[in-house]
Amino acid sequence: MSTWSELLAESLGVPAGAPGSGPGAAVERLAVRPGEVAARVRDAGGRGGAHEVSLIRPVPPEAEWERVCAALASQPVFRARILAEDLPVAVDRVFALLGWDLVPRGWDPLVATCSCERWESRCAHLDAVVAALGAEADRDPFALTRWLGCDRRALVARVRTLSPTAANGLPATGETFLGNGAEASVGVRGRDGSPAAGTYRRPFPLPSPDAADSSAAVFWSAPAVPSPPVPPSGAGERVRASAPGLVADEVPGFDRPGT
Repeated sequence: MSTWSELLAESLGVPAGAPGSGPGAAVERLAVRPGEVAARVRDAGGRGGAHEVSLIRPVPPEAEWERVCAALASQPVFRARILAEDLPVAVDRVFALLGWDLVPRGWDPLVATCSCERWESRCAHLDAVVAALGAEADRDPFALTRWLGCDRRALVARVRTLSPTAANGLPATGETFLGNGAEASVGVRGRDGSPAAGTYRRPFPLPSPDAADSSAAVFWSAPAVPSPPVPPSGAGERVRASAPGLVADEVPGFDRPGT
């Protein structure tokens, strides 16, 4: 799937249509919070009034979020995109492999309610909310992680902390150094190119030219590499005598010049 809205529509079986609307229904308000999507949906033409819709889902515990974020941080492409505050559709597979679908697979994992009187099957108001959620996810894909219990800021922070380079005390993927010999800028860039939250500046001294010259001088004035050691006379024959047969055939003749 190329977009989040298409993935949501396919997974939940919602008919394709204009974003935020379903057959005979239009979403007036949509709120995404951990564990729930809440919306107000009005029937077409104002007939039947407005209805309250809710899509409730389980939220992973903290330990599970650590597993998910560690998996995302271990993949360079996903790590770079998330630290740039982007969430590609492909990360849905990572969540699914760890048992926490970012996009629900069908309606069974959800508790879906609507205040309308249509109980015999899924109503148009639910379809309209799913379509509206898909449009919101295309605009801000972190709305889906917030529904699952972790908002944008928390997810980016976790991935940055769990990055392999961060664990080694090095800048995480997406960090840049801009030094003039006095300081460096460390952080990530947002979608508009501006520094993202958490960017900071710190001293980052560079070696002075004198230090570099002295290092080069020390390198080139190092003593010559010593000659290879010469084994004692007869060492090769003693080795060959202790390892006869095929093994002995592979043992070089240490006593012979040039071997």
